[in-house]
Amino acid sequence: MNRRDFLAIGSSVAFANSPLPSAFSQIALDSSQGSKPTAERHQVLVRAGVTRRSNGTQESTTSPQQIVVRSFDSDGRFAAFVIPVAEHEVSRGAPLHLHHEQDEWIYILAGEFVAEVGGKRIRLKPGDSLLMPMKIPHRWSSASQVHSGAIHLYTPAGLIDAFFDNVLNNNAPQTPERRKAEFEKYGMTLLGGPLTKEEIDQTA
Repeated sequence: MNRRDFLAIGSSVAFANSPLPSAFSQIALDSSQGSKPTAERHQVLVRAGVTRRSNGTQESTTSPQQIVVRSFDSDGRFAAFVIPVAEHEVSRGAPLHLHHEQDEWIYILAGEFVAEVGGKRIRLKPGDSLLMPMKIPHRWSSASQVHSGAIHLYTPAGLIDAFFDNVLNNNAPQTPERRKAEFEKYGMTLLGGPLTKEEIDQTA
C-alpha cells in the first residue's frame, strides 16, 4: 500500500484496561510474530526517534511514525503509535475504513488534523483528542500546517502493529482488491480513500 494512503502514526499512549475475549487475545498475541509476553511484566521505555520492532528490539528511525507500544507489551490490551512533532507533509493520513474489534484514539500534539467519523468532519487542534469507535467508518489526515504531531492508541491491540509492519512498509503497487483484502486480514474493512485537500480545507 502506498504510505500516502495510510500513514499513521498512527501513533499513541496508554488508556485501556478492559480485558480481551480469550480468542481475540490469542490472535493479538500471535500478531507479535514470535515475541510472547512473559509472566513478569516490565516497563517499556522508548526514547525520542526510536521505534519498537516486532521482535521487541528498538532501533532509530527517520519514519514519520514510531511504534512505541506493541501488542505484546500490554498482553494485547493496546498498541500505541506516535507521529513525532516535526515537519511532515500536509494532507496525509488514513483512508476511510473501520475496525471490527478496536477503538482508535488520537491526541493532537502540534499542528492541525481533520478527522471524519461516521460522516461528520472535525478539525482538531493541539490538545484536542478524539475517540473513533470500532465499527464506525472513519479517516483522518494532517491539515494545513507542516509542523505537526499526534498520538494514536488502539485498544484492544489486535493485529494493528502487524498491519503497520507488513502493509504500510510495503510500497509495491497493489490493486484495489488486494488492498481491501489486506485490510480485512488485519481486522479492518477498507471503505474508501483518504480525505482530499479540498475536504480538509472546507472543514471548520
